[in-house]
Amino acid sequence: MSQDFGGMGRQYLQQESYGASAFCFYRATLADNTNGNAWNGLVLALSLMRKEYDAQTILARFALTQQLPYDKDMISFAMMMYQNNPLALSQWIRAMSTRVGTTAQERETFTQMADDLERSYNAMLADHGEQVLKEQGMLSLQELADRRIELDWTLTESIDSIFGLAESWLADPETVLSGVRLLCMLPDPRSERLLRRVCRNEQIDGKVRTHALLALRWLGVRGNAKIVKMGESFVINLDDPTPELTITVPASYKPALDRMKLWIAMQQGFVAIEEYEQHASTDEPVMPEDLAAKVEQAHIPSLLQEVVHALIRSAYDQYYPLVPNTRGARQWSIAMLLLMKEYAEGVGEEWPYEQPEHDETAVLHRNWILSATPDFHSSIAEARKQREGQLRK
Repeated sequence: MSQDFGGMGRQYLQQESYGASAFCFYRATLADNTNGNAWNGLVLALSLMRKEYDAQTILARFALTQQLPYDKDMISFAMMMYQNNPLALSQWIRAMSTRVGTTAQERETFTQMADDLERSYNAMLADHGEQVLKEQGMLSLQELADRRIELDWTLTESIDSIFGLAESWLADPETVLSGVRLLCMLPDPRSERLLRRVCRNEQIDGKVRTHALLALRWLGVRGNAKIVKMGESFVINLDDPTPELTITVPASYKPALDRMKLWIAMQQGFVAIEEYEQHASTDEPVMPEDLAAKVEQAHIPSLLQEVVHALIRSAYDQYYPLVPNTRGARQWSIAMLLLMKEYAEGVGEEWPYEQPEHDETAVLHRNWILSATPDFHSSIAEARKQREGQLRK
């Protein structure tokens, strides 16, 4: 009796067991490569785990499987995953223009988009050459589709050999995180045992132990799991982890991030000082709609926001579950602004705003966030070298 992998994948997806979901949807696409729902679910599950390499590969295979029907949802995935690859995106969009289910207007729009992206790629090709662009990851759709992802191993390798590889990865500090992220997609009792072992192993980096806990949840494990941090053992309920267990920036930091953007909007003149003070001085979790609309008008460099997000994630993963509460959102937002300023000036860019307000608690928050990223300043120095090299060209 054949298994309904598509139905199982959707059930796991609803339970936020994204690794088990990806495995099931992958199997469903193999059983019937015209199953559009399975392709959609597979890309979604991989995206939710931040497995961009795998998602880009599957999206390319989706586009090259001509018998699949048009799926509007996949457009947003492709735009996100190929945003830095106009070659692949142009080819992907052009493939959609010939799909069954597209309207005449959509076909015309897709053709124009593909033409524009192709021109953009050709201009870059003329400036830098194909080899340089390939080194930067600008592969064609066929090259992306031909890449091998971990789920492909389940077709060509025995399950015992895959677990043997996973165990060797877990024993190496350079590959242990890859091992953890592989195991979350292998619904097997051995995956659970190995991941629980990682959570309790203090010889393994603290960030990886937190990822192993998250991988257990993605695998579909529920109930209690132990994680050891700083010599202490903590029991986390995987049905409803507290503190929040996530691969994105935890929701508890959103009020501080909002106030960080609010301060920049004030500096750019979109928000009055009184409006800033009225909201920033509170711990209200949601910004009023009228104020949020003004903040939307401000230009807040995405790179600086990404730096702050990465630093928060690093500290959160390192110390979880021993993470501080985020009451005092204003002080946390000042800490984030200090880090933004430090990075911008460090790489040689202008900081066009006033000095963020002085607050001792904010400095402590800044130090905590940075404590899990010891290479922060060396990475800034490297980014500055690259920037100066590009400016000299």
